Amino acid sequence: MERYNNIIELKEISSTNDYALELARTKIVPEFTVIRADFQTKGRGQIGNHWVADSGKNLLFSVILHPTHISANNQFILSQCVSLALFRTVSLFCDDVAIKWPNDLYVGDKKIAGILIENLLNGKQIASSIIGIGLNVNQEEFVGAVNPVSFKNILHKELNINELLLLFLKELDSLYSQIPQNNKAIQDEYLNHLYLKAQQATFKDKDGKFIGTITSVANDGKLHIIDSTGRERTYYFKEVEYLIL
Repeated sequence: MERYNNIIELKEISSTNDYALELARTKIVPEFTVIRADFQTKGRGQIGNHWVADSGKNLLFSVILHPTHISANNQFILSQCVSLALFRTVSLFCDDVAIKWPNDLYVGDKKIAGILIENLLNGKQIASSIIGIGLNVNQEEFVGAVNPVSFKNILHKELNINELLLLFLKELDSLYSQIPQNNKAIQDEYLNHLYLKAQQATFKDKDGKFIGTITSVANDGKLHIIDSTGRERTYYFKEVEYLIL
């Protein structure tokens, strides 16, 4: 339990990831230090997206790790660990949970959580990782978000935000401690719970819409899709979009 006691709680902040990045750059902080906020004025998602949440209704936090045992060119394994920890946590309460590549959490066809990981590098190694997470908990209505859902929408009751945080940290600790000796098991579990894996779906890339089936995710995070003509297409983050009807 002591491992999860270093929690900095804030009422309002621009972004927990920004706060955590500054902390990691300027101070030596223990692993699993958490910065949690009731409200973020400039919550950030992947590559410039924004995360909007009502004050005090959701779990908005960042975790600081020091994964010096992970090389920079193998950093996607950390993303898989975080995604799986969140998947396991949400699955304690909901059915039909999946990881939307690379690391959003879906229940059915709706987004319940997003993850933003930012790394500080030291040569070819990762010095610190900032794991930013926004999990929709007790908010019922969303403005400006695409296909959102919360625990309250699904379960019709409120959940304890602090208890959810602790459940997640325990799952993350368990998975994180398995790197690198159990990378294959982590990668396999991640793939098994991937949203729309092995199902025909509609995608869009720089050349337009196409029908395809997700087959795998490479160790570097590249998504592999077989299109309706049998051609294999591969994509890094933001190079392809799911078109969810």
